[in-house]
Amino acid sequence: MHPLKPASSRLLLRRGLQIGCILCLLLTIHSCVLYRPYKRPCVEMAEEWRVESDDASTIANVRWWKQFEDPVLDALIEEALESNNDIFIATARIAEARAYLGIVSSQLFPQVAADALFSRQRTSQNLPGEAPTSTSSSAGGGGGLLPDFDLFPPLSNNYQVFLNAAYQLDLFGRLQSATDAAAADLLGQVQARRTVILTVVSAVANAYIQLRQYDQQLRVSRQTLASRQESYFLAKLRFEEGLTSELEVKQAASEVDEAVLQVIQFETRIPQQENLISILVGHPPAAIERGLAVDQWQLPPEIPTGLPADLLDQRPDILAVEQEIVAANARIGEARALYFPDITLTGYFGYQSDELHNLFTNPSRAWQWAANLLQPIFTGGRISSTVDLTKALKREAYYHYQQTILTALREVNDALIGHQNAKRALSAQYQRVHDLHDYLHLARLQYDNGLVDYLNVLDAERKLFEAQLDLAQSQALVFLTLVDLYKALGGGWVVDAENLMKEEQCACSS
Repeated sequence: MHPLKPASSRLLLRRGLQIGCILCLLLTIHSCVLYRPYKRPCVEMAEEWRVESDDASTIANVRWWKQFEDPVLDALIEEALESNNDIFIATARIAEARAYLGIVSSQLFPQVAADALFSRQRTSQNLPGEAPTSTSSSAGGGGGLLPDFDLFPPLSNNYQVFLNAAYQLDLFGRLQSATDAAAADLLGQVQARRTVILTVVSAVANAYIQLRQYDQQLRVSRQTLASRQESYFLAKLRFEEGLTSELEVKQAASEVDEAVLQVIQFETRIPQQENLISILVGHPPAAIERGLAVDQWQLPPEIPTGLPADLLDQRPDILAVEQEIVAANARIGEARALYFPDITLTGYFGYQSDELHNLFTNPSRAWQWAANLLQPIFTGGRISSTVDLTKALKREAYYHYQQTILTALREVNDALIGHQNAKRALSAQYQRVHDLHDYLHLARLQYDNGLVDYLNVLDAERKLFEAQLDLAQSQALVFLTLVDLYKALGGGWVVDAENLMKEEQCACSS
């Protein structure tokens, strides 16, 4: 290999520095974007909720399920955050959006690649203008001329090493707008995962509350069945002793049958509810451990409402839809930039030779730089239609945002009304059960003294049984509406649960 001459080396170094300075200057050029800066849309918000409640918005920023003081519920929710497949899907979508953002933003930087090539070529001797070569020689001392064809066909080698570079000048912000849109999509996917977390936590809590309600109703049904079986046995004895008619026996038997059907009904619902909880926590259907009973849970001292305007920053679904507007707004700039020239700088520098030992010598050096400008002139309305499309998508995202807020306001008001009235109904249900206990006691006393027939006792037992089942449902409904309220409000607990999910995943991976 021949060393480079000092003058050539200095020239090469100087040109390299010039190119480097030009590239640095180009990288510092800030492109303009052709879309308006995003501002949160103005929406009509009420100043207060329809139902008066204590302002305790800070409660919505903690793990509200801890207030139930049920360790089994705590374990189920933590297990769901660790193993729920819907959360895994949402997490994968975040990774997809992050990777897409990396792909889009990479176009803002120069693209550099190295290219090395070795080729060996044999040229055909039968091509036109490629006649075989011959030489004259004497044979056996004679003077005749004999053709002597070249036994070695022409071969050629090609050695080359190049460094290629390309850089697209984003003077009109097309690439920057696309990057901003991809970043908004990423943030939207983060909020979408938080929406999934909110839904999963609420679903597990609701399913567990419903399970404990069925457990309570099954216990009441079995107690009622045992009591009615005893009443049937006594009625049968009284009939055999001639103290009453067979009608009383049949009436008692029908009440036993009704209680049996109720037991079967709840024995069916309970394993189905266990299957639902198992799927929510990411496991095959199996039995679920039990914690506290429905009537042992603790209600929070205050309702965490805050102000209606807080929903704009608390509800992850609202924040996710807002990012749709941000992304659509940026894509308008990306579409408008298509009207303007697309300028690309390209170049290469390297060495090319037919001999390997001469490859990195000064005569083998080759380079080129070029600037390419592409200006659309006539596209048949493609660009204007693209701009119209992005504007329509932004309007769609805006109305979706408005509707999501209205839905959130309705859900919070519904949950507030439902929770408040559920507590009122629970108090009335307690009083109903107490009154029916007295009614049944008096009916039995009068029946034993022969003042009323057995129908009064059956009526009292039937009403008390229904009231006890309704009481278990009312007890569960108070907590179901509370969960709906936390779900409707959103709040910082969603981020806290997301952090808990990450902690669980890190602990599992380690």
